[in-house]
Amino acid sequence: MQLHASNSYLIDQFLRDSTNRRTDRYGGSIDNRLRLLLEVTQALADAAGADRTAVRLFPNDDAQGCVDSDPEQLFVAATKALSDMKIAFLELRAARPESAFRPASRQLVPAVRKASKGPLVLNQDYGLDDAGEALANGVADAISYGRPFIANPDLPKRLANGAALNSANASTFYTPGPVG
Repeated sequence: MQLHASNSYLIDQFLRDSTNRRTDRYGGSIDNRLRLLLEVTQALADAAGADRTAVRLFPNDDAQGCVDSDPEQLFVAATKALSDMKIAFLELRAARPESAFRPASRQLVPAVRKASKGPLVLNQDYGLDDAGEALANGVADAISYGRPFIANPDLPKRLANGAALNSANASTFYTPGPVG
């Protein structure tokens, strides 16, 4: 199972100092702001096993006004703590400057990679060539696909055969029938 702690969802709001204004043990310092992430991750690991628990973070951008004043320190600390828990993998929504969907405002993947002791999965706007390059260069251990799979349910076959990909059209996502 994967804890989605990105995209300005609740866990992400606790992580970032612009949205976490708490004055209790869940607010203030980075260690305190990591507390909810780590408690929920531990609960998932206790239920399913750490080797079956993953976490998704979004360090390269500030989604929907969810900002941190020192994102590198925050996400490196989160990565180290999650690595110490020996989770199955850490997934990053790893926008890059050339990303078509929410281009990155910074590039923290190298710092996260250095801090990670476990498998690192990257996601967002990867094609076959740049995914292969990221894997070959050790930037990631795996690449995951979201929107391309929604638009191309046969994505692995298309990539293997060099076939053209359907463009992702968010207005049709999850629409019943052949259009969706």
